[in-house]
Amino acid sequence: MSAITRNFNKLILHKYKCGVALFILVLSVMSGLSAWSSRQSAPHMVTHWLHIVPQPLENQLGLVGRIQAATQVAITAPFDGVLQQVNVHEGQYVEKNQILLTLDTSQLEIQLRQAQAELMKAQRETQQLQNWAHSTEVSRARRAVSTAQQTLKNSLNSLRDTQSLFKRGIVARMEVDALTQQVEVQQQDLIAAQDELMTTLAHSQGLERQIADIELTNARARYDTLQAAFSRKEVKAPVAGYIVSPIIPEHSRPLLIQSGMPVNVGTPLIDIINQDTFRILTRVEEIDLHLLREGMPVQITGDGFAGLELTGHIAAIGMQGNVGDSQQAGAKFDVTIDVDSSSIQPAQRVRIGMSAQLMVVLYRNEQGIAVPPAALHRDDSGNTYVIYRQTANSPPQKVEVTPGQAFVQGIEIHGITSGQVNISGDGPQE
Repeated sequence: MSAITRNFNKLILHKYKCGVALFILVLSVMSGLSAWSSRQSAPHMVTHWLHIVPQPLENQLGLVGRIQAATQVAITAPFDGVLQQVNVHEGQYVEKNQILLTLDTSQLEIQLRQAQAELMKAQRETQQLQNWAHSTEVSRARRAVSTAQQTLKNSLNSLRDTQSLFKRGIVARMEVDALTQQVEVQQQDLIAAQDELMTTLAHSQGLERQIADIELTNARARYDTLQAAFSRKEVKAPVAGYIVSPIIPEHSRPLLIQSGMPVNVGTPLIDIINQDTFRILTRVEEIDLHLLREGMPVQITGDGFAGLELTGHIAAIGMQGNVGDSQQAGAKFDVTIDVDSSSIQPAQRVRIGMSAQLMVVLYRNEQGIAVPPAALHRDDSGNTYVIYRQTANSPPQKVEVTPGQAFVQGIEIHGITSGQVNISGDGPQE
């Protein structure tokens, strides 16, 4: 029984060990299948790291403008007359003080002689008032006073003698009364003569003198103006440059001048431009006006000077907008761009009136860092951060950054340098 019992126990123990081993095997297989099933059912998360380095970042605004001369001097007619001779033509280069035109002065000479006569009359009137104290009128008034004084003196002597004779009874009282009446009349005559003298002397003072001075000033100014105009009968170039025809605003076309053509004072005749310096006039919509600042760099190209890229900068921005016919349309503002002279190579390829394509550099950073929008995250506090690592072997870390402007390369950020950023959202657990 003992041997049978031992064999039975061994059999039971062997079966137990086999069952345990089978259970462990089944459990292992089930665990593996469960893990495989979990991996298959979980989302497929791919971690992608983007390498970033500093690079030039630039934003531009495209505009279209027209080239004009930076220096343009308008030559106008100095007086009313007729063009006698035209010595220059369109596109000709002229030196400073070179004779451009000659005007006929026949009508001007008549006006000049009339002005000279008026000046001489005004000078004579002023000179008479300056020497008025020695004038004939004053001398006559003084003689009248002197005569009245002498006559009154004689009458007073006669009255005194007659009164003495009357007291001795030699003459009648009637003679005394007659002389007394005569003296009174002569006293009034003396007062009148003195008043006349004062009035005559006052003629050279006050309003009369002021009027004469004003008339003299006006006459001299008119004469000097005509004399200056006469000296400009030969119109000379005030500066060196190229001849262009002025544009008539009423007809929007150039004015062509020729000999024998009548002109009025102030009529535009020709313009002189400097071909070495240019400026470009353009307009910007009011919605883009806030982007522009004076001094911003501008890149300039054009079909008329293909292959040549000019540089310049914004020189001025208009303060008043140009509103179109439609009240709903936004205003446009004039913008002036000065072209850098050093960039015009060769200058003869650029002409006044050519159209130009402008790229205004709104922002530029030579060492900017830009990342895709997917690389930016925001925490519960509203701070922007990226998952960053310096190298592939460095541990990832959360780094707060400051986002900037958007570019073609991505969004500029400040706060990190060269390295790698995660754009899948995977990162260190917080």
